[in-house]
Amino acid sequence: MAVKRYTWRERDALPTTHRAVALGVFDGLHIGHRAVLAAACGVIDEDGAILRATALCMTGVPKHKAGRLLTASREEQLLGTLGTDEWIDMPFEVVCDLSPERFVREILCDLLHARVVCCGYNYRFGKHGVGTVDTLRTLCEPLGIRVTVVGAVERDGEPVSSTRVREAVAVGDMALAARLLGRPFSVELPVTDGDHRGRQWGIPTLNQVFPPDYAVPRYGVYASLVVVGERQYHAVTNIGVHPTVGGVKEPQAETWIREFDGDLYGQTAQVLLIRFLREERCFADVETLKAQIVTDATDAEAVLCGHSGEKAVIFDFDDTLQDRTAAFLGVARQLLSRHMHAADAEQLEQYARQLCVENRGGYVDYGTFFHEFIKRWPFDEGITGEQLLWEYHRLFPLHSALYAETFEVLKKLQRRGYRIGIITNGNSLLQNRKLDLTGMRLCTDLAMISGDEGIHKPHPELFRRAAARLGVAPENCVYVGDHPINDIKGAKNAGMQAIYLNTRDLDEHPNDVPEVRRLADILNIL
Repeated sequence: MAVKRYTWRERDALPTTHRAVALGVFDGLHIGHRAVLAAACGVIDEDGAILRATALCMTGVPKHKAGRLLTASREEQLLGTLGTDEWIDMPFEVVCDLSPERFVREILCDLLHARVVCCGYNYRFGKHGVGTVDTLRTLCEPLGIRVTVVGAVERDGEPVSSTRVREAVAVGDMALAARLLGRPFSVELPVTDGDHRGRQWGIPTLNQVFPPDYAVPRYGVYASLVVVGERQYHAVTNIGVHPTVGGVKEPQAETWIREFDGDLYGQTAQVLLIRFLREERCFADVETLKAQIVTDATDAEAVLCGHSGEKAVIFDFDDTLQDRTAAFLGVARQLLSRHMHAADAEQLEQYARQLCVENRGGYVDYGTFFHEFIKRWPFDEGITGEQLLWEYHRLFPLHSALYAETFEVLKKLQRRGYRIGIITNGNSLLQNRKLDLTGMRLCTDLAMISGDEGIHKPHPELFRRAAARLGVAPENCVYVGDHPINDIKGAKNAGMQAIYLNTRDLDEHPNDVPEVRRLADILNIL
């Protein structure tokens, strides 16, 4: 979903409309930020309108000036997974001298016409940061602005913060950085045209120069992954200044993809840093350096192929971890009650259940799905398929309904030493918001959505990507899913084991895989 972005100088161009405003710095869009931004999406005003979800992002805060965790383009991509309609950059110097009263009155009320404001539990505002969440509530209440405060989002017993992410990156703890971000830390910068030394050695590399304000990982060598088109390649990346060959002024990421022979100069490459292998060091001569690069690539391959022997259980999401039918019935009832006022309660329930039947478990083209029902049923005059689809994307995740045993099963598997992942097909916005709002992102080591990757189940590449990012060999991964083709066949073609979870009592029984009817039953198989 495209997000409309405004600089502060463009604030006069903002549409005059009521908003749900998320307040923060949002420098990294980690899982704590996602919780605040998600709280502003799909909020319904007293008059029944869905408020425009707006991120008011403080930029240029002194303590955050160095250590940027995202490029602007990647930031916008991630925002599109949250349901945010607008992003407004608000420079620190513009508001640093405003009192809390002026900030609420001039910015939130007069400029943004906020009806709802969302922030984190530790949000501070106003001159010298004297305003707290209690101050915000006190000032907003007389203006008719509702305040939603999101509690601390914790990982490993501590609140998630951008500072923790930067500290993890600075020491090369990429596993912790990934848990805090909800995704692997990546270097997504243009590939520069270097001196071609690596190509002359038969070790061609991608060179990416870090901007001065970027968070530079610990100097050293990393097992990494590079996504090029529909394929993810195993790679090895050196972060540093190339001391053996004379050095460079600015730190660079230099990545060798052993199995890739192409030209990415001028393109922006996505390099995912998975695990730190060793410190950068100066070698006695070039021949020793070349030999070490080959050794590093072999060590990286061992990590990415899961030679450590770690195990993982990877799940589908809908109809595996959550009851999608119950969730869809909930949003169907809400949409119809909003836009079909000629029908009585009994008729609305009949229509909602018919929507569930014709929805076929989500395997429909939603671009035409709602259009067809508007033609057949007594919707209010003027309602369009586009409007229903827009509302559906924002409201459906609010009805997500995990199976009662989901959290307990995941905890038991983690106690047994399994790494936990999710691979789900579907729309990026829908699936990401479901994972955020259900808390699934906090319970897993990896969440992969086909809409973000550009490939979909049952393509085995999607399963192989997940295994490599977890650092687990495909044969040591068990995939649990409810679809005989997308889940079971896709996982087996990628070399994984599979368990068929027949939650919908289908008369389909894939051969040569265990079949269970309840999620908890997989504990007896693993």
